[in-house]
Amino acid sequence: MAVTFRLATTADYPRLVAIYNEAIATKGSTADLKPETVPQRQEWFAEFSDDHFPLWAIESAGKVVGYVGLEPYSNRAGYRYTAEIALYLAHEAQGQHIGSQAVAWADEQAPKLGLTTIISRIFGHNRASRGLFEKAGYAHWGHLPAIADMAGFTADLEVYGKHF
Repeated sequence: MAVTFRLATTADYPRLVAIYNEAIATKGSTADLKPETVPQRQEWFAEFSDDHFPLWAIESAGKVVGYVGLEPYSNRAGYRYTAEIALYLAHEAQGQHIGSQAVAWADEQAPKLGLTTIISRIFGHNRASRGLFEKAGYAHWGHLPAIADMAGFTADLEVYGKHF
């Protein structure tokens, strides 16, 4: 499926939050347990900047079907060239290789943005995301057992990373 990437705008926020809320419901890719609103996500949106830590809307057939962002890993100065990738796809866009295109896009953009490292934190039970990042050449950098209480089960967290 052909997709395009463009910088997300405030007009996209309701759609991006709706996609994020789909992920919350599955308990597969975020430790948030209750749906969020646009105002609740404002602080998160504010972490992005077009020139160093951008957030891109993913479009297919003229519709936003997901987003990918390179967000600050930490506010500590030593991590200023390290980003954590945020990648979420609408349910109907999953399984169509859009995730692979999004990771490749972020990997291509990272050096242009002055970034040297991207990390991804993925639940151990999310085999699709783990496979996606492994296929994209990300190395397994860490395992945090039973770190997330998902209101019904505990989840391991796997850390993947790549240097540029």
